[in-house]
Amino acid sequence: MDELIFEELTLISARQNSRFKIWNRLNTTQGAKKQELLVIEGLRSCLTAIEHQAEIETILFSNDNMGEYIFTKARDWIIQEKFSFNQIFRLAPDLFGSVANVKNPQGIIFIIKKPDLPNLANWLSRNAANIQAKDKQIKLALFDQLADPGNVGTMIRTAHAFDFSGIVLSEGTVDPYTPKLIRSTMGSLFALDLISLNSYIELANLAKQYRLQLLISDLDGEPLSEFELDNTTAGFILVIGNEAHGLNAAIKQIADHNLTIPMPGNTESLNAAIAFGIIAYHLNQSY
Repeated sequence: MDELIFEELTLISARQNSRFKIWNRLNTTQGAKKQELLVIEGLRSCLTAIEHQAEIETILFSNDNMGEYIFTKARDWIIQEKFSFNQIFRLAPDLFGSVANVKNPQGIIFIIKKPDLPNLANWLSRNAANIQAKDKQIKLALFDQLADPGNVGTMIRTAHAFDFSGIVLSEGTVDPYTPKLIRSTMGSLFALDLISLNSYIELANLAKQYRLQLLISDLDGEPLSEFELDNTTAGFILVIGNEAHGLNAAIKQIADHNLTIPMPGNTESLNAAIAFGIIAYHLNQSY
């Protein structure tokens, strides 16, 4: 592909188009699950997906000034990556907005292959030595049965901001590839490894094997302000539990430290995403 011109890209403007129908269904959890494809909208999110080598199947541009402008900026990269004409399309603005499913779409959409989630044992086997070779600690967050996609999306962005190595998702936690959650992460979803957990027994064994401190957020623990990480260990796993039901009792039994955020105000608890942000900041300061 030596020359690539915006006006020569295939334009789709009919809602009856078979390709459009598939892309438009990806806005639903069921559609994304069935096709094993995800919609990534917006320049920042797309750039993050590129940076972290997401498997891009299709590129869509809105057929307007915004789409053409982004296309001119991305043209050299598209040629370099050897995308074919049947992977790049223009969409009429109303169709583009429907696929993007946001109020003010930014002119570019990636349709990407849904990544696989490695389990924690495999992830540690592949990554622990490499992280430590860089003189860094392993920093993992475990989301235990968190159901709200907006909260989880915010927490993934927060983990990205504080340079976590990955996110472990227990059974019962919301699917990280639901459309609402993907949008709320603003691309951070692809900057972190997402990891599955087989059992709490596995968690305890792996934490011991890899010398990882297991930290939990709990109302009846030691004050966060007095806690300092043990930097002689290989790192930590910070566990945040369900807001309504709290942490699973099995995790409390195997935790190394229970951390409580001192709250002088008259409130029972914090939103899970807020609590995670406060603890992540403190741990970052003490490393």
